[in-house]
Amino acid sequence: MSDTSKYHDHTFRAILGREPVARDFVRYHLPEEITRDMNLDTVKVSSRSYVSDNLKESMTDIVITLELITGEPAEIYILVEHKSDLDAWTKIQLFKYMNEVWQSFIQKKTGTLPIIVPLVFYHGTARWNYSLEFSDLFNLPSEHYRKYIPKFEHLLHEVPVINKKKVKSSITLEVFHLVLEYIFYPEKRDQIYEALELLFKGLDAKEAHEIFAILIKYLLIATDETPEEAEEKVKHLPKGGETVRTTAEVLEERGYNKAIKEKPVWEKQAELKNAHETLIDIATEAYGPLPGMVHEKIKSIQSLENLRALNRKVLRTQSLEEFTELVNRAAQN
Repeated sequence: MSDTSKYHDHTFRAILGREPVARDFVRYHLPEEITRDMNLDTVKVSSRSYVSDNLKESMTDIVITLELITGEPAEIYILVEHKSDLDAWTKIQLFKYMNEVWQSFIQKKTGTLPIIVPLVFYHGTARWNYSLEFSDLFNLPSEHYRKYIPKFEHLLHEVPVINKKKVKSSITLEVFHLVLEYIFYPEKRDQIYEALELLFKGLDAKEAHEIFAILIKYLLIATDETPEEAEEKVKHLPKGGETVRTTAEVLEERGYNKAIKEKPVWEKQAELKNAHETLIDIATEAYGPLPGMVHEKIKSIQSLENLRALNRKVLRTQSLEEFTELVNRAAQN
């Protein structure tokens, strides 16, 4: 797992791993028709992780356990999607987790299986265009086969959509959501700092400083922001400048100074990722869900100039076949 992916993982666990924050997430961001059956006073966050090693670059998972008002156990499995490369197969990871948990109950020889609510937490720049239904992964020759395949939906927590709707939430979750959306956009960097100020207006000093330190560290690792730039922006906040300096020193001691020097490479990768996702998003709007091979071809294009040219041309193409031909040509250049 790369340093950036490790800190994505650490940041989510450091925020959502706090039981009061996890409780608020369930209260504010799960459908009321199911939370009314949950005893939120029993919410706990498990240290377990079920993400396969080959997916840890792009995914993090959070397991929340609780009791229903009937006393029965239940779980909420939050799968955090950092990238878009594996979106279509996210449901396989959800099913893997659910199966593993249910297998453990079989071994305990308990009565009924616990209810598991699967949720995908997505904060990419492109819109989520995949079905939420597991059975849609199959290409059925007829409806007669449907009764033989697993059928369930997952919840989708799409950060930009949540922010746009201004869903009622806690201060910590509101700030966390804003940082997760704006982290991809250098032109919105000042809005991250404005969001961080909310912590000191709505939380007690100790909690505000803890959350602030986690998010400042995330900002320094995941963006091209320098410690000097960050310190200048937060020096008016309680211990703001001191926290940035201390965080920067710790990162340097742990070898992140090398990573910071490599940030121009990250920026190029981020530009390519955004260009890939934008093209996929526009093409999906025009032609519906794209075949997997077209996805892969688009993501194999490493020229920003070619990707931008395709973005301009996509709306002028007459068919998916014509668009695919343009993608194939761009991928060969």
